[in-house]
Amino acid sequence: MKVKHRGDNIDALIGGNVKKFREILGMERKELASLFHITDDALYRIEKGQTGLSGIYGYILANRLNCDMNFIFGKNSVPQTIDTEAADEDHRKTMARVLRYFADLLEEQEEWF
Repeated sequence: MKVKHRGDNIDALIGGNVKKFREILGMERKELASLFHITDDALYRIEKGQTGLSGIYGYILANRLNCDMNFIFGKNSVPQTIDTEAADEDHRKTMARVLRYFADLLEEQEEWF
């Protein structure tokens, strides 16, 4: 007998959204299972909420398929398209701000000595 726990509803929500996303992409279960390096039966169990979605599969969805993880986790009812070029540009700008911040800190430290 399977023991129910609080995560069952969350696993079912996430699994159902993985299935919806796969169908939106027009992928067969075997195709996505192959990307996950699991059997299509294992993916079936994820989609049914019998098995939770592990971090590595979430990573593959987000990075290899540009998946809107807010949709997968139930925050959005419709998946948003992800503009990878804009995301890359935002990342570059953020990194430039971080590097500028640390360069300023180093300059301040040199003045102290």
